[in-house]
Amino acid sequence: MSGAMFFSLLLNIGLLVLIATLLTKIPVVRNMLLEGSASIGSKAALTVIFGSVSIISTYTGFRAQSAIVNTRVIGVLAAGLLGGPYVGMGASMIGGAHRYLFDIGGFTALSCALSTFMEGFIGSIFSRRFKSGKINGTGIFFITALAEAGQMVIILLISRPISAALALIKLIAFPMIIMNAVGMVIFIGTLNMVFIEEDSQFAEKMRLALGIAEQSLPHLRKGLYSAADMESATEIIYTSTACTAVMITDTKEILSIKGDEWCSHLKSRTVLQPILESIKDQKPTIFSHVEKMNPLYPVLKNHMIVAAPLIKLDKPVGSLTMMVQKHWHTSQVNLNFAVELAKLFSTQLELSDLDYQRQLRRKAEFKALQSQVNPHFLYNALNTISYVCRENADRARELLLALSSYYRQTLENDQYMLGIHTELNHVTSYLELEKARFEEKLQVEVEVEAGLDCMVPAFILQPLVENAIRYGADKKGNRHVSIKARTQGRMTEISVSDKGPGIPFQVITNLLAGISVSGVGLMNVHKRLKSIYGEENGLKIESSPAGARVWFLVPAPSSFLHLQGK
Repeated sequence: MSGAMFFSLLLNIGLLVLIATLLTKIPVVRNMLLEGSASIGSKAALTVIFGSVSIISTYTGFRAQSAIVNTRVIGVLAAGLLGGPYVGMGASMIGGAHRYLFDIGGFTALSCALSTFMEGFIGSIFSRRFKSGKINGTGIFFITALAEAGQMVIILLISRPISAALALIKLIAFPMIIMNAVGMVIFIGTLNMVFIEEDSQFAEKMRLALGIAEQSLPHLRKGLYSAADMESATEIIYTSTACTAVMITDTKEILSIKGDEWCSHLKSRTVLQPILESIKDQKPTIFSHVEKMNPLYPVLKNHMIVAAPLIKLDKPVGSLTMMVQKHWHTSQVNLNFAVELAKLFSTQLELSDLDYQRQLRRKAEFKALQSQVNPHFLYNALNTISYVCRENADRARELLLALSSYYRQTLENDQYMLGIHTELNHVTSYLELEKARFEEKLQVEVEVEAGLDCMVPAFILQPLVENAIRYGADKKGNRHVSIKARTQGRMTEISVSDKGPGIPFQVITNLLAGISVSGVGLMNVHKRLKSIYGEENGLKIESSPAGARVWFLVPAPSSFLHLQGK
C-alpha cells in the first residue's frame, strides 16, 4: 500500500503542476500574481482559485483506512504564501469546509478540516517573509513539512479511536510529509515561472539598455550641469523600462525626475536624504524593507528603490535612482540594470569632464600663443616703420597695414584649426615686417603643392618661421627661410628650413624629451602637435652646420574635417 500511496501522491503533484502551469498562462491570474493581488477583487479571485485547487486535491486523494491521503496542503499553503492572510485563510476555509462536507462524520473529517485551516494560517504567517524573498526552496520544504506534521498532531488529538488514529499516522505520516513538501516546492517553482519569464523580458530590456545608453549618453556630454539634458536622459530611461519612477541626482538634490504619482514621495527631503547618503560609499544600494516609523516606509511598502552611484574620478557625484514595483520573487535584474546603466553614465561623465578639460587646455595653449607676440618684435617693427616713414611714406603705410593685419589675426582669431592658406596669410603679414627690418639680408621662399588645402592648428607656423629668422643667420648675417607644404601619402608634410648654423644638439634633445628650453615657441608647437595628433606626431628636426629643417605631418583634409571649429 505504501508504494501505491506514493504513486498516488506523485500523480496528484503532477496534476497540480499542470494546474499551476495553466494558471500562469491566464492573463488575469498572471497579472494578479505580478501585482501582488492588492485589490479586493484580486484577493477574492485568488481565494477561489486556490480554494478550488485544494478541493481538486481532495477529490484526487488516495483512500487509506477511512482517511484520504491527499495534496490539499499545497493549495491552501500556497494561497497563504502568495496571497497573504486574507487569501490564505479564505482558501483554507473553502478547502476545509469542503473536506468536512465531503466525508461528513468520517473518521478524519473534522481533524482534516481543522488542519486545513491551520495550514492556511501557517502560510499566512510566513507570507510577508516569503514575498520579500527571505524564504527559498529549502524554507518552503520545511514550512510544508511543518504544516503536514501539524496535521498529524491534530489527527492524533481529535480522531477517535486513538488506536486507529495512531495506526493511520504510522501509515501516512512519512509519505504525506515528504511528498507534499517536495510537491509544494515544485508547485511554487512552477508558479515562479511567470516571474522567470518576466525577468527574461526584463533581461531583454537590459540588452535594449544599450539602446537606452546610446540615446542617453549624448545628453551627458555636458555633465550634470544641463537641466534640459538631465530631463531628456531621465525621460528616455523611464519610457524604456518598467520603472515606476526614475531620478537623477547630484550629491545634494534632485536634478531630474520622471514617474507616476509616487514621484511626490521621492521629492520629500526625508525620503531623498537616505538615498543621497547611500551613494557616499560608491556602492549600489537597494531600499526594500524598513520599519513603519521610517520615512521611507510609505514608498517601500509596495515598491523597491535601487540607487546606483554616479562616479567621476573615483568620487561620487550623484546617483541614478529607479523605483520598481515590489514582487514576492527575488530578482537581481533591477539592481544589475541600474548598476550597469550607472557605470555607463559615469564613464560618459568622466569623458565629458576630460573633453571639457581638453577644451580648456586648448584654449590655454591658444591664449599662450596669442600672448607670445614678442614685445621685441613689436618694438623692432615700430622702429622699422618709423625709419621707413622718413624715406618712403607709401611703404610705411603698407607696413602699418601688415602690422595691423598680423595683430588682428593673432589677437582676434578664435578658431583652433585653420586652412593652410589662411595660416600662410598670417605668416606673410609677419614676414612683410621682418623683410622691412632685414631688407635684402632676408630671403623667403614659400612653396605649396598645387591643389593642397589641408587644415593645420592655428598659429602653428609663425613660431617656426620666427625661430628660423632669429637663429638662422649665416656668418654674413644673411637669412634664408624656406616654407614648404607637400603631400606625403595620406599625410601632408609642412616644413620650415634655414641655412644657419643649425640647432644645438642639446636643445633638440631637451625639446624632444619635453624638457624646457630657452623660449617657449618650439616647445609649445611640439606639445600642441602631440596633443592633437598623438605622441608620435610632434615636431621632427634635422640639423647640421649647413642649416636646420623643422617639419611636422598632418592628416589629409578628409581626416581633419572633424577638428574644425574646436
